[in-house]
Amino acid sequence: MYDRMQRLLDALSTDLLEREEPVRLGVLAAMAGESLFLLGPPGTGKSLIARRLQQAFRGARGFSYLMGRFSTPDEVFGPLSIRALRTEDRYERVIAGYLPDADVVFLDEIWKASPPIQNALLTALNERVFRNGSQEIAIPMKVFVGASNELPHEDEEAAAFWDRFLVRLVLEPVRDADAFARLLSDTGDPYRTVIDEETRISQAEFGALRNAEASVSLPPAVIQLIAAIRESLADGTDSAPLYVSDRRWKKIASLLRMSAVLHGRSRVEPIDCAIIKACAWSTVAERARVEQVVDEQIAERSGHRELADDLDERLTALRRAYAESVSEVVEIDRARPVVYRDEYYRLVPTRETAAAMTTGAVEEQLLVWHGDIDELDVGDKAEVDLFIYDAGGQLVGSQQPRAERTGSWRVSMDGDSYDIETTEERVTSERHRTPTPEERAALARRIEALIESAESRLHELVDEQTHLQDAARRHLFVATSDAAVVVESIRTTARRVGETRLLALELAGALTGE
Repeated sequence: MYDRMQRLLDALSTDLLEREEPVRLGVLAAMAGESLFLLGPPGTGKSLIARRLQQAFRGARGFSYLMGRFSTPDEVFGPLSIRALRTEDRYERVIAGYLPDADVVFLDEIWKASPPIQNALLTALNERVFRNGSQEIAIPMKVFVGASNELPHEDEEAAAFWDRFLVRLVLEPVRDADAFARLLSDTGDPYRTVIDEETRISQAEFGALRNAEASVSLPPAVIQLIAAIRESLADGTDSAPLYVSDRRWKKIASLLRMSAVLHGRSRVEPIDCAIIKACAWSTVAERARVEQVVDEQIAERSGHRELADDLDERLTALRRAYAESVSEVVEIDRARPVVYRDEYYRLVPTRETAAAMTTGAVEEQLLVWHGDIDELDVGDKAEVDLFIYDAGGQLVGSQQPRAERTGSWRVSMDGDSYDIETTEERVTSERHRTPTPEERAALARRIEALIESAESRLHELVDEQTHLQDAARRHLFVATSDAAVVVESIRTTARRVGETRLLALELAGALTGE
């Protein structure tokens, strides 16, 4: 089915310049039984895309109509059956050739539809049934395509109708110069494109694919990713909260499951979630934010950043354990100078100096400015500011003797030796130690385990990066640029893992050389 879908999408996109995305997502919406909205100015190929979607299915009947302000339900759902009303007293419509009889429906200028038409369409879009008189009949509609050059006005009825459109795309005039040249040169009729009957999807195949969709699983990682996108969009911290209804999230999950089915998978993969970009916006201004949020969340949750975080935490713990093995914290008593009046040290004569002094000189209090002492290393000499106080605390004089620092807390002045008054304080200090053989062996095992984990994860990341690049090239509905977001996130994780491995090797070398 994958190869078949690839051929079908290529055929449907033939000669549609810069319209590959709406064709591909339109087919996905049709296969999932969802609705498509095309926003763009006249002449950008909206009706042509709807016509191409009809060609995707064998024997598909189409219905298209340009809505106007005075359009009536008869023009869309079929005229009233006069025969049934006259002969059987039944109020019902002749639906052959109208919307309830079509596989692919295209309504242009959809917002000009009257409230009665919109109300009838609500049930048709949501439940794929149409009430014809007293009966509810199932309608074969695979995809409903609405188009307009504007978005709906903000009212309750329009909001309910707008919410039924799941895939929302903006069409712009051809931009690329080469594509524009091809547009001018092409003389073919794009409405007459013929698609091989064997390539088209039959009704039986369509039913089988829809049944297969129900068995596709949403892995927990994908559910968490979708929930994270929803939460980020609803967060109004940096911008206005963006509301997406529960109904639309439910339909988004269905769309992602169909994407998996058409790729031959039994589970949705995170890369499929890039499709949400086309489903979660309601105004043109919201599109950029939706794209940014989806890219960020896919990169965050598909790039395995938590793996790099885990290895970083293990490395940090090992570094701490290594540091503790080669050093120990001890408590020591340390002398600290006593500071008087916030800026002076007190000089106390040593025993030898005091013995040579007179009684009065010994009783004097000598204060020296702490800055003069702090600037001196042991063996340095310099003039200091010395203040002399008597036993009663009165200043009796000052001098500027030349002092030599002879010890950590000792100075010499004029041949006399003085101790700087200190007090003892208990402090903690680190000192080197040699780890025991048991400690060294245990640390070596842990470091080796981290290195092996990093190397193993690197191989896995490289393999996944290659897989994602291949998957992006082969993905039917996701652009290569969308997959590039995840690939770059994986590359970033791989770089971090590689750096952690190198740092672990350095730590192993330090332990060996210790």
